[in-house]
Amino acid sequence: MKEKQLKVEITEMFCAQIDNKRMYSDCIKRLRDTEGNQFVFSRIVIPNGLLCASASEKQEFGDNLDKIAKHIVYGNLHSDAAVSTEIFGTKYFLN
Repeated sequence: MKEKQLKVEITEMFCAQIDNKRMYSDCIKRLRDTEGNQFVFSRIVIPNGLLCASASEKQEFGDNLDKIAKHIVYGNLHSDAAVSTEIFGTKYFLN
């Protein structure tokens, strides 16, 4: 009798913390650039925005993500439509 192999997929989660009441989470993707260097990337949907971050170190990635989340919520980073562009029918804020 053949033994069934268990198929397991490991998923890393991360959390962007804005304050003690607001935290948003999603999955981390580990990728390699064209030179073979590993980096982490992810994006998270928050009210009125989308956070994208990447870094070579997971700690740096988390720190940058928390900072950008606070800028969006407290600094109204996405409310300035003066620096935006449309690419393939989707509006992008350039920050």
